Amino acid sequence: MKISSRFTVATHMLICVEYFSEQYKITSDFLSKSVRTNPVVIRKIMGMLKNHGLIEVASGTGGIHLKIPSDELTLLDIYQAVALPEDQLLFSMHENTEPRCPVGRNISAVLSPALQKAQHTMEESLQRTTLSELIYDLKERVEEETVPND
Repeated sequence: MKISSRFTVATHMLICVEYFSEQYKITSDFLSKSVRTNPVVIRKIMGMLKNHGLIEVASGTGGIHLKIPSDELTLLDIYQAVALPEDQLLFSMHENTEPRCPVGRNISAVLSPALQKAQHTMEESLQRTTLSELIYDLKERVEEETVPND
């Protein structure tokens, strides 16, 4: 099982919005070139980010801007906006297990707490990382790429 790539695409998009904000008008077409996906996919994710109050989109080609400062915007905020399932649970339990089987009738009660703990641990980790930290790391990597080798 994987977490939807919408999470990494959304994070990519938001980093672009902040990283390029002084140089370019950020649009879905601009973002689709960096992500290398269809602008329709970008617009769908933009809608999710907008609905969660993470970005504002100016009418027409006015561009996209963060509504939350990048040092306050966490990976958990992004994850919750685009990747968390409707029921807010990362792991789904299979249903209709055999009630006459001791494992079948008890698996949910035994496994669910462990899965909830794993989700909680992951969410705590995502909460500790801000978009500005990722942008800082990105800028360092870009600077390293442009330093000539001796």
